[in-house]
Amino acid sequence: MIQKGVEQRHSRTAVFAALYRAVAHRESSHGGLGADYLAEHFLPAFFKLYLKFKINRLRFIRRSDRLTPGMYEYLLARTMFFDQLFVDALNQGVPQIVLLGAGYDTRAYRFAALNKATNILELDIETTQNRKKECLYRAGIEVPDRVKLVPINFNKESIKDVLERSGYERDKKTVFLWEGVIYYLEPYSVDATLDFVTKHSHHESAITFDYAVTITAQNINDYYGVRRFVRTWREHRSGEPFKFSLAEGELKSFLERRGLTLVNHLNNREIEETFLLHEDGSPPGHIMGLFRFAKASPSGG
Repeated sequence: MIQKGVEQRHSRTAVFAALYRAVAHRESSHGGLGADYLAEHFLPAFFKLYLKFKINRLRFIRRSDRLTPGMYEYLLARTMFFDQLFVDALNQGVPQIVLLGAGYDTRAYRFAALNKATNILELDIETTQNRKKECLYRAGIEVPDRVKLVPINFNKESIKDVLERSGYERDKKTVFLWEGVIYYLEPYSVDATLDFVTKHSHHESAITFDYAVTITAQNINDYYGVRRFVRTWREHRSGEPFKFSLAEGELKSFLERRGLTLVNHLNNREIEETFLLHEDGSPPGHIMGLFRFAKASPSGG
């Protein structure tokens, strides 16, 4: 059976990302950053009931490790990483934060008390945005005055047009957070987004994103957990396939050709060492070898 895409229904992947964050909030020893205590509000009722029992949460983690090895650890680290960027931007008084493909991101609500003067634009497909608004309303969570949920289809609409209609100001420094999105986009959509940041943002702006490296039949066994992940994704997530990736070592030149300078880059090992080590220096588990973190800025910045 062919699954519907996110244009016809809200993103199932966004729901499962919220599920992972909800489990991590209850089970992780990490406090503060990465602890998404609002994630459960975006889950279906049966997931909420499921999570009430520790045995089910542990069963979920074990099943995730079997079907998508390293994904639980990766999503925990990713949440912590983007949390830190978001909090830093608020503390520095950055005028604008743009969430590109916000899904059920809760940072504008979890860290609302830190926001003194930052305008936040959350962009995502309309089906997911509508469900997010419903979930926030049912949970009694008000959308702060400085936060705006903006519908967009990244594969069909101009990010420039959508943002300008939504109050985006190109002459103000902006932090663009592109979490868990780029690998679902067509290459031309990736180019269009990066082109927008290069040509229509303040020179001190920055865009941070996670991306997937290109895997082949010849090298798939060199990347922890990827072979099993690919099989599971084909079986259960055919409606949201991966469409974009970059070969190892290609990112810097890829960005430069689009007028951006690579500011920071973390591979899977560096992500583990930065975000997931226990106090004794040991990792709680390995992160899937497929993903990387990157930050880039317009070359003039």
